[in-house]
Amino acid sequence: MSTENPTHHPARLFVLLARQAPIGVILRRGPKDWVQMIKWHTDTDTFEAGQWLRGTVEEYQGDLSPDGNLFFYSFYNWRLNKALEMQNRQTDKLLFYKAVSKTPYFTALTLWQGIDVPGGQFLDNTTLRLYTDAGLHPTRTVPQLNIVIEHLDINPYHIFADNKDVFLTNNGWELFEKGVYTPGDSYNASPYIWSKALGDFKLFTKYYGYIPDKKQGGAYNQLEYRYSIKGNSTQPLLDGVNWADFDQQGRLVLAKEGKLYAAALTNGELQLTELADFNANKPDPQPAPEWAQKW
Repeated sequence: MSTENPTHHPARLFVLLARQAPIGVILRRGPKDWVQMIKWHTDTDTFEAGQWLRGTVEEYQGDLSPDGNLFFYSFYNWRLNKALEMQNRQTDKLLFYKAVSKTPYFTALTLWQGIDVPGGQFLDNTTLRLYTDAGLHPTRTVPQLNIVIEHLDINPYHIFADNKDVFLTNNGWELFEKGVYTPGDSYNASPYIWSKALGDFKLFTKYYGYIPDKKQGGAYNQLEYRYSIKGNSTQPLLDGVNWADFDQQGRLVLAKEGKLYAAALTNGELQLTELADFNANKPDPQPAPEWAQKW
């Protein structure tokens, strides 16, 4: 963060990694409710700046096709929805939907209306498993995409944690310690802890399904990840890190303050190598190129 501008807020990055190709999709957030998709070639650390979208793209409900060419995501425009409700107005725009697009663009090739959760997963490059039976939008067809529907037993009191559990399992994480939340007793909540091991290192992430909201007298969802890594008998907290994982080359990679890093532990200390700084990116909503608007 620049010391010359103390009011500057760094971008927030989250990455989804393809399972069979050296490809990642970066969701770059900020300012406010803007999000940009960026395609990351992890073998060369080169980046393709993609499309901007205004609203929320839920990071833990998305998935990449194994080859990294297709992106499944859930979109919510809470800001516009709230403004319309306050003005008692309606709109023809879809404010809540799921879509499949070509990376690094959000333009929908396939689109479902609604906010059913917890998303879905690519089983292969042409098959998508959905955890919902929401209707297909009439202006979109999916002749090139096979759809498999699976219904999950979701706890209505813990729905956001359930979403994360599905996402983490799909991306190779294992439950290390199950958190506790009892409706009406949020002050005694304990975090869910997940882990992923590679070589001599084990990466941990934790979150609370619900934590107290003292101002409102109730509970709210804490959806931030907290990361730490264990190696050489140490377990330092990855301070300020909002995403971390092992890439397809086996590197520890992480996002912090709008920057992407490769990381290594040396004598118990974390050594960071900056790969890219996305803080200077500014919203520039442009249509996707023609090739990204069709199958």
